[in-house]
Amino acid sequence: MRTTQLYLTLGIIFLLVAGSACSVSFSTANMSSLKLGKEKPVSNEVSNFSPNDTIYATAVISNNPGTVKVKGHLVIEDVAGQKPGPIPGLEVIVEMPSSGDANFTFTPNNPWPSGKYKFEAQMLDEDGQQKEQKSVSFTIS
Repeated sequence: MRTTQLYLTLGIIFLLVAGSACSVSFSTANMSSLKLGKEKPVSNEVSNFSPNDTIYATAVISNNPGTVKVKGHLVIEDVAGQKPGPIPGLEVIVEMPSSGDANFTFTPNNPWPSGKYKFEAQMLDEDGQQKEQKSVSFTIS
């Protein structure tokens, strides 16, 4: 009887030690930050651009155990003579096989019209279902 208790106690201790040694993460992928800048990679965040500036955006994807897609696009908020909403043709999809930076570049063919804009990023799972969305507003003047 004492031998059985000893083996049972040792077995439980072994399982506890083995379980605590495993670093299993049950968290899911997320967009931990979204920032805009005038250089790639974005190190200094900027919220005001000139009409001829290239706009760089970085969505930081964290805890990504599998493939996700990050869809980014520019949106007009308040620009004279322009209808508010997504700018046609300025949608980019970046596939992320693991955690890291999803980088976006928007270079104007003609100067950007002055006004208020935002960059929206959506994180999609492998089935195309939206899991998270973030946006950051900026001005062009």
